[in-house]
Amino acid sequence: MSASARRGRRGGNPLRCAPLLALAAAVLALLGGPRRAEAAPEAHLLRIDPRASTADGSPVLTTVLEVVQSKRLSDITRTCAALTGDANLDCVSDAIEQPSALYSSFDFPDKNAIFSVTVDGTDLPAKFESKARWGDSAGQPGVGTAWLILIDAASSMGTRFDEAKAVASAFVNAMQPNDIVDVMFFNDRGVVEDSKWVSNKQTAAQAIGGVTRTYPTQGRTRPLFTIIKNAATDAFKELGNAGQGVPVPMHQALVVLSNGAAGADPSSTAAASNLLRDYLTKGRFPENNDVLPKTPVPVISIWFPSRLVEEFTANAREFMEGMANTEIGGFFSVVRDGQQRRAANIVNAIRTRFNKMHIVKWRVSCVAPSITQTFKLAFINTDPPIAGDATFQNVPVGIDPTVWPLDIDRDATDRAAKKSPIYPGSTIKIFGNFCWGGNAQRAEIYMVPKNQAAPQSLQGGNIEDARKAQRTLIDSGMRGKAVSAGDSVVEFELPDTDKFLVGKGDQMTARLIVYDNHARRTSAVTADKILTLKAKEAPLPYLLIAGVTFGGVVIVLLLVSIFRGGSGGGRRRGAAAAAAAPPRPIVAGGGAPPPYAPAPPPPGDFGYGGGPMMAPPPGGVSRATLSGAAGIFTVHPGAEVRAGRDGASCLIALSEPRVSGTHASVKLEAGQLFVRDEGSNNGTYVHGQRVAAGVWTPVPPGASLRFGPVEFNVRLE
Repeated sequence: MSASARRGRRGGNPLRCAPLLALAAAVLALLGGPRRAEAAPEAHLLRIDPRASTADGSPVLTTVLEVVQSKRLSDITRTCAALTGDANLDCVSDAIEQPSALYSSFDFPDKNAIFSVTVDGTDLPAKFESKARWGDSAGQPGVGTAWLILIDAASSMGTRFDEAKAVASAFVNAMQPNDIVDVMFFNDRGVVEDSKWVSNKQTAAQAIGGVTRTYPTQGRTRPLFTIIKNAATDAFKELGNAGQGVPVPMHQALVVLSNGAAGADPSSTAAASNLLRDYLTKGRFPENNDVLPKTPVPVISIWFPSRLVEEFTANAREFMEGMANTEIGGFFSVVRDGQQRRAANIVNAIRTRFNKMHIVKWRVSCVAPSITQTFKLAFINTDPPIAGDATFQNVPVGIDPTVWPLDIDRDATDRAAKKSPIYPGSTIKIFGNFCWGGNAQRAEIYMVPKNQAAPQSLQGGNIEDARKAQRTLIDSGMRGKAVSAGDSVVEFELPDTDKFLVGKGDQMTARLIVYDNHARRTSAVTADKILTLKAKEAPLPYLLIAGVTFGGVVIVLLLVSIFRGGSGGGRRRGAAAAAAAPPRPIVAGGGAPPPYAPAPPPPGDFGYGGGPMMAPPPGGVSRATLSGAAGIFTVHPGAEVRAGRDGASCLIALSEPRVSGTHASVKLEAGQLFVRDEGSNNGTYVHGQRVAAGVWTPVPPGASLRFGPVEFNVRLE
């Protein structure tokens, strides 16, 4: 067998494979050639802003983010590889400045998004509130960009300096209503002119026009990496400290206009520019900053080629190109001699991408009890899969957890109050998403006095202003007590005073704040957001009304009986009755008689209400029994037993809402049952008469003992 035949057996017939190869080539041609694997879409958080919440009292975080599929710069400019010199530079610029050249934008899939905050090691999901495109929200509070523009004013720029100023002016002229800008000029050693953060276009334009020439060269090398890093750190650190009184927007960007010349400086290489890009992407100014919010910064790097040594030119291009973090909205382009006309295309390309960002708001019920927070954004069941963002790990975002508002469901709470208006001494249910895990000891309520004004707004104030406003309301008193607390509802017993009632009739309301004494967080405290519910005056107790009515009937019957019996007989019977009656106690000064203390029953009489007399049990009293519709309870000698709604501390547990948490106490001592009212709202009664609070009062056997409306009959055994 020939060698060719052996090759045919091993590799197959080449003629037979030809049609298959041709078909494959045709398919690839139809599909546009070999398919390149594209990067997966990614979401990038560019800002987490809590400021609106401290102003309006709702626990809502505003996030600025984008969902994009990045494209490789090498793929975009590969057609330019065959060109050299100025033709190559123009080709690269034209390709990059095309619409959406570096990315593909995606809508934010809110139904598939999970935004969580880590509290005590657990990721707690937030609730999606709303979304909007950045470009559709221009003019709304906070929707703007803080532009830091660095202009290279070293003598190596030559005539390129004026062209760099022209591009800077294009950025300033395109400023939106909420944008601010800081224009800096730098030379071979550092920043030489700084406008500071300003919001006025004219002021920024004057700062650009005020520097008319470059600065002399001070050496053959310059630390470009250090100059840019220090300038960015100073500016964005100052921005985190409220920008010297200028309203700080929710977004930020860095524009570097330079020829990239660093000479032979070892710190200003292509590798160093990658470090600078990562530093600005992390948004920590400086790296160890644990106080100011994290603010990732897109870097717009515009290269102005100058006449340099060939090796230095290549290094300058790599440095300027490597600095642009295109994955979060950064940008790179080239402006050659006399091409400042490109400024409009550059600004438009950058603005177009920023306008496609998303403003997404989340209701965040719980936050970690620390200045640093951890937030994560993830997506489930998306096609194609979207990578989330977990870069906000243990970083400050501007939240003081002690002033983060509690998440109150105002609508549900308002509906309940309209159905059953609150009043002094009543109970109230507050609905919401609470973080106290059912611990009622953490929940408190404070009623705001009718004459106390709530602050109009906390807008523009600092954290201490918010704390002061909360303390003022809390320290006013009139505190209610939590009866029960859950994750979605808490029930309070209101103080028995009408000092918190505002208005009259159907217009009567009550203002209140809820307080978490562990996390030290409250519900809204400003005048327009404070929880204001429908209220009414406390109704008269129905048993009191019934008692007064019954007393009136008895008096009428007595009067009728007296008149029917005649004056003589009536007088005789009245005199006899008066003689038989025990003397009435005399109160010094003609005041009211002392609190009710029933007289002991006659010897041998252990019954009330006309029943058969019962002799005391042989061997003394061993227990007292309280029996009624609420149940049967036993009191033994030597034990002090509490009665009330608080099942944790009361053995006589009563579920009636008009019974206080700890309503009263009873004890059996020396064969006698005693009761003490514990300052309840609706009183304790022995045989229909209210006893004084805080005083041990004897309860005769056979008497009725009532806690609010819950009545028992007393038996001694």
